[in-house]
Amino acid sequence: MARTCAEIYKLEPEQYQRFPEENNCFLRALYDKNFPSFGLDLKTNMTKLVDSGEKGYSRLDLALYAASWTIDQHMPFASKWFPKPSDVDYIPKEIVLRPPDPIPPEELTKYVKRAGKFFGACAVGIANIDQNWLLQNSAKVLGTEMVEGEEQVRLKTTPVELPEDVNNAIIIAIEMDPAGIQCAPKFLEVASVGWGYSMMTALSVTIAQFIRNLGYTAIPSTNDTGLSIPLAIDAGLGAQGRNGLLITKKWGPRVRLCKVFTNMPLIPDTPDETFLKKINAYCKTCRRCAVACEAEAISFEDEPSYESKCSSNNPGTRKWYVNTNACYGIWVKHSTDCGNCIQVCPFSKTPEKINSEDFWNIH
Repeated sequence: MARTCAEIYKLEPEQYQRFPEENNCFLRALYDKNFPSFGLDLKTNMTKLVDSGEKGYSRLDLALYAASWTIDQHMPFASKWFPKPSDVDYIPKEIVLRPPDPIPPEELTKYVKRAGKFFGACAVGIANIDQNWLLQNSAKVLGTEMVEGEEQVRLKTTPVELPEDVNNAIIIAIEMDPAGIQCAPKFLEVASVGWGYSMMTALSVTIAQFIRNLGYTAIPSTNDTGLSIPLAIDAGLGAQGRNGLLITKKWGPRVRLCKVFTNMPLIPDTPDETFLKKINAYCKTCRRCAVACEAEAISFEDEPSYESKCSSNNPGTRKWYVNTNACYGIWVKHSTDCGNCIQVCPFSKTPEKINSEDFWNIH
C-alpha cells in the first residue's frame, strides 16, 4: 500500500498543527510589528526601481508584470464556495440543480483530468484530503483601530471547515513561462508568476463550475484553505525540494498550484516515491538554490530536519525549512518574488539568466 505525504515526510503528531493563515509573511507584514519587513510590500520600492534606469526594472517590464495579475486580482467570484446558479451561466438552472448522473468514479476522474488540461493545466492529480494539510483558519484584514493610543490592524480569523462529505482534492499544476523565470529576480520574472496566479484563479473556478454543473459540491482554492505542496505530493505531482517548493518531473519548481475540493467520487493518485527519493538525494548535494539565494534563506544543511527557521514556518514534518522572514525582505528590495531559487534549479530547465531585451526579442 502506498505511503502518504505525512508518512513520507515523517509528520510528528505531537509537534504538528494545521497552519494558521495569519502566520504567513504577507499578513504578518501588515500586523506583526516584530516581522522584519513590517509595513513593507512589493510596491514599497517599485517607483524608485522604475526611476533608477536599471535594466530589468523599466516601466515596460512593470506594465507586463502588473497586467499579468489582472484576473487574479479582479475576479472575486472565484473565491465563492457555494455560488447560486445564475442567469448569465450558459447552462439551464434546472440541469445544474439535478442530482448527479450515475457515472463511475473512474470515468469522472478521467473527465476531471481532461477538463483541467483543456482549461490550461500542465498536470492534474487527485488526492484524498488529509486533514493535516487544511489550514487551521483563514485570516482577513478588516482595517485598523486604536488600541491604547496605538494603531493596530484588525484581523479576523475563521476556522477552515470543509463540508463533511467533501473528501477529495483536485490539484492543478500550471507551468510558468520559462523566459520570464530566466529574468529573475527582476520584473519580468514576476510577470510569469502573476500570469500563473491569474491562471490559478481561472482554472480553479472553471473546474469547480464544471463539477458543480454535474451536480456535485466544488470549492475552488488558490493559496487558501489548504497547503498546496503536501496535497500535490499526495496527488503524485512531485516532491518538495531544498528550496521549499514542489519539484515536478517535467517543469521542476517552475509551476503554480491551485486546488478544487469536492465530494465528487474520484480515484486518488499516490505519491511517486521513486521520484521523491531522487529529489531528496539530489537536493542533498546540489545546493544551487541555497547558493543563489540573496537572502541566505535556504538551508545548506546536509539533511532535512524538524528545525524550523522562523514563525512563518509550520514545524512538525521533516524537510528543509526556508527562512521566509529573510526571503520576504528580498521580495521588498526587488519589488518581485525574486525567483532565483526557481531559475537556478536544474529541474526548471532554465539554465541561464537573460535580460529584458532578450525576453522582448523572443518570437
